[in-house]
Amino acid sequence: MASEHESILQTCDRIIRLKIPNLLRLYMNPFVAQTCVALNEMTHALWPQTKSRGSYPSFLANSGEEALSGAIKLARYTQHQRAEKSQSTGEKTNLSTRVFLVDDSSSFDHFASVTLAKNSAETSAPKESSDNLRRVEFIPDTVQLTTSEFVTLRQTQKLQAGIVVLSPLVNRDDSGRGIQPDVLQDCLRNFRASGDGLVIAFTNTDRFLEGSRSEEASLSPDICVFDETFTRRQVPFGAFSASPEIYGQWMAKGMSTFHSTTYQPNTISTMHFLKCLEELSPVFCQQLQPLLKPLLVDHELLRKTFRDLFNPALARLISGAGFEAEDVTASGHYVRVGEKRYFDGIGGVACSLRGHNPDTWVSEIEAKSSAPDVRDEVARRLHSLTGLRHHVPAVSGGSAVEHALKLGLIAQSPRSYIVALKGGFGGKTLLALSGTSKPSYKKGLDPLYPDVLYVDPFAPDAIEQLKQILNTVHVALIQLELIQGVGGVREIPRKLLDYLQVARQETGVLLFVDEIQTGMFRTGPFVRSTELSIAPDLLTIGKGTSDMIFPFAITLYSDRQSNLLEAREATLPSQLQQRYGYEIGYRSLLNTLQRNDADDIRANVIATGQMFRDSLQKALSGVRIVKEVRTFGLLIGIELDLRKTLIQRLGLNAAQLYLLRMMTHRSCPLLMGFCQYESNILKFTPPLTTTKDEVERITLTISDALRTSSLTLLATGIRALLRGRK
Repeated sequence: MASEHESILQTCDRIIRLKIPNLLRLYMNPFVAQTCVALNEMTHALWPQTKSRGSYPSFLANSGEEALSGAIKLARYTQHQRAEKSQSTGEKTNLSTRVFLVDDSSSFDHFASVTLAKNSAETSAPKESSDNLRRVEFIPDTVQLTTSEFVTLRQTQKLQAGIVVLSPLVNRDDSGRGIQPDVLQDCLRNFRASGDGLVIAFTNTDRFLEGSRSEEASLSPDICVFDETFTRRQVPFGAFSASPEIYGQWMAKGMSTFHSTTYQPNTISTMHFLKCLEELSPVFCQQLQPLLKPLLVDHELLRKTFRDLFNPALARLISGAGFEAEDVTASGHYVRVGEKRYFDGIGGVACSLRGHNPDTWVSEIEAKSSAPDVRDEVARRLHSLTGLRHHVPAVSGGSAVEHALKLGLIAQSPRSYIVALKGGFGGKTLLALSGTSKPSYKKGLDPLYPDVLYVDPFAPDAIEQLKQILNTVHVALIQLELIQGVGGVREIPRKLLDYLQVARQETGVLLFVDEIQTGMFRTGPFVRSTELSIAPDLLTIGKGTSDMIFPFAITLYSDRQSNLLEAREATLPSQLQQRYGYEIGYRSLLNTLQRNDADDIRANVIATGQMFRDSLQKALSGVRIVKEVRTFGLLIGIELDLRKTLIQRLGLNAAQLYLLRMMTHRSCPLLMGFCQYESNILKFTPPLTTTKDEVERITLTISDALRTSSLTLLATGIRALLRGRK
């Protein structure tokens, strides 16, 4: 068997050699479909009762914790939907969104809350006294219990309903005795029979190999979570499978952007999952082969499986865009569909450094196998580039944001308030949702973290609002993006940034700068905060760390923050290092930083960004629907005014039709995105190695598309609609 690093690099080599798209949503990924089939069969094998409920579709994440967060979101949403239905029919129910994490191994520590020791100024109680402890809650109304405590609550009728999460180590107390299986079985059966609660079963490889347990024989969990042990912790992975009636809510019309964009269908994670599963349980995988192999050769079956077991909305989008062909490949700056080649201007949403599947990536990473202290070298370089000495690893932008929020709230306790700027976006996992004020992203998920206040950074009195807040409530940290990517590619006003620097010094509030979309040289410098002389206490960088190959991200923090954490005796930083400190992730980041030394990525981004600014302004001058072009290095936004267009008056999404038109351009077909908060603002994040010749051709495509007549645009949309309905 190959060593840990050899094994994952073999997977990477296969992806690169075959030019398989990795971070590309417009790809009917056979490995994603195979993974969903495997997860469905694993669910049925562990809990035979689930077969009567039908196939369990799956949602893919970057870690078990991300998957658990998504599972709880879905469960709470389901409870809210049930409550609304009951109210409309006049039924009396005992529905609850309270979450009970049942575990005997503390594996859920730091997920929903953390307990800290108060400092000597806050209490006179002995250090070991409960009066000397403070609970910092990240996910409200979430209780962590042992199996014994769960059974006692259930037997005394104090636990009537809610959401129960069963860890793999349920009924595994320190004594090894635990609760009698039949007692636990009765509690679980009665809980399920009540009809007012939901069960989430968390599974790792040990639990899977153990097979069906007697105490869960009659259990039919609503949602099943799988963690990164299924990839031997060699590559980030997480997933949950849910019963069709529950999962279907997220796939309903209008819900396609409700769940997290953090959860991208990465090829590396799914391909490696399948590889590791075969090593873990050869007999089970042999039984799966009749279901898995046809997905690689039967494209109609692949399309149906992708739609039914993964994401029907995404399947329609892929078909509508014309990307449902069998031969989709990705290399460098381009995605090829059959004989047609598209320039990728989305690049995993600001993750593309030199494009897809760099030929030399594996050899570059292998060359660092003998390098001593890779993590120390990464830390040293990050400190030099950002001024921040400390960091913890993450596996996505969303998880990096969650780490930053947790670290900040722990360090600042008992301060509890987060101030976030409207128009910002931190992700859609439970705590990361604090970074967005958009109610539509939070509907039916209550209770979420409560102590959040939002300020519009573009309001004339924004600074006065901040002053008032800081003078009246105990603010722990202020969260912002220097350029709001999802919120319209808008730059935060300089006066507000200057005030935040002053407030940081005068009030002790922590400054959290989210550079998921502006970091990794996207706007020129490694991070934009250094260019603007901003000194954050917390800073996040996203998956651009690894050339769109390995899901990895970073949360950096200052000496000041580190001192506060040490004073609290916080163990979260060390736990995050153990859980997410992937060696390949660190090597990937070090490789990127070293390549910048040789290639001067910053200079190329600044020069290319200036070329785009000049060429787009010239080409789009006089185009009636273009309101403004905003260019920050290679983070580019084009705001459209579509209010008076025929297409918009017909109730159609004109911006999306313009994007489709760019994809059909005769000489340079182009993939471009749009801002989730404002779909009339197009967003362009090309590879950082984009050339002068490509700038000219891309500009022509954008100009031609935005000058398209309404009738031609309408015909483009009709053709896409017909393809999507196949």
